[in-house]
Amino acid sequence: MDVHVQKRRISSTQVALAWCGALLLLVGVFAGGALALNLTVFGSSGFVTTYLQTLGAGDVDGALSMPGVELPDGLTPDSAGAALLKRNTLGTISKIRVTDDTDLGSGVHRVTASYTLEGADQQSARTQSEFVVERDGTNFGVFSQWRFKESPVATLSLAVTNTTSVTVGTGELDASDLGAGAGAFGAGGRFTVLVPSLVVLSHESHYLTSDTVAVALPDPGQTENGIIKAVPNDLFTQAVSDQLTGFLDDCAAQKVLYPVGCPFSKGITDRIEGDPSWSIVTYPQIKVVAGPSSWLLADNAGAAHIDVQVKSLFDGTVSALSEDVPFSLNYAITLDDAGQITFAARSENAGQLN
Repeated sequence: MDVHVQKRRISSTQVALAWCGALLLLVGVFAGGALALNLTVFGSSGFVTTYLQTLGAGDVDGALSMPGVELPDGLTPDSAGAALLKRNTLGTISKIRVTDDTDLGSGVHRVTASYTLEGADQQSARTQSEFVVERDGTNFGVFSQWRFKESPVATLSLAVTNTTSVTVGTGELDASDLGAGAGAFGAGGRFTVLVPSLVVLSHESHYLTSDTVAVALPDPGQTENGIIKAVPNDLFTQAVSDQLTGFLDDCAAQKVLYPVGCPFSKGITDRIEGDPSWSIVTYPQIKVVAGPSSWLLADNAGAAHIDVQVKSLFDGTVSALSEDVPFSLNYAITLDDAGQITFAARSENAGQLN
């Protein structure tokens, strides 16, 4: 028995339809992929996430180069007010999560992201920020581009009292960064920071210390204050005490009624026989405090003792004078950048200490 197998002819129309179907499928897959990418990597949320990751990695230049990141008028990365736009002043940003992405219309989105800020001295804060971004054309006509509609910058108003330098993060702002002139006893300024930032401030030097202050700036356009107050440490108090002790001992070594440049003296109307002899009975308890323009000595009291033979102008008799003479120290104290301590008298009856 002959079996005849009939081959089915495939028309050109069917081939064309097959190719069209495959092409449409490919276009659909591509369109679906592009849509998915536009909603994620190339979406408003992805743009904000990329910015936060860039800033959190300490890439300041990369963060500044993102579309819509603009500094205030007249400010450049080399300006004094941009001193906090440096890697060593920044902390890190981790655990980034977009919690809301609201379409405000006309290509504008409000993106809310939560994250953890971590700064120097193990300071940390969990917070969130809102960023307003807008569509800014496309790449290859397909993938969305975005830019910040509101620049993600804020302002830190910094005040440093009793010194002219401050540690920010792991960096240092000195008198020139803070605009402090020679002899200044404080400084400050307004500094632009990228949002979000956790600015960790402190002061630690040979003779001075301060508390650590952490200032969080999560919101574009906000202004926050940061105040650092330096206070004397034990080394400063001991150094001042040692110098004043030596000074008082030198005063006591002078064999006169009025030791030159010293805080104690004794007026006698009669004649003295021989040289007076001074000694320090009570050294003042030294405490250094901040004044308006220099360090000062807090209220203190001491006592010197004088021994001298006195001859009466009335009857010529000679008697021994032995008494305690109270005194106090009233000096302004200057601490220069090299750690040199100098003193200046603040009243006529307080001697000059060099």
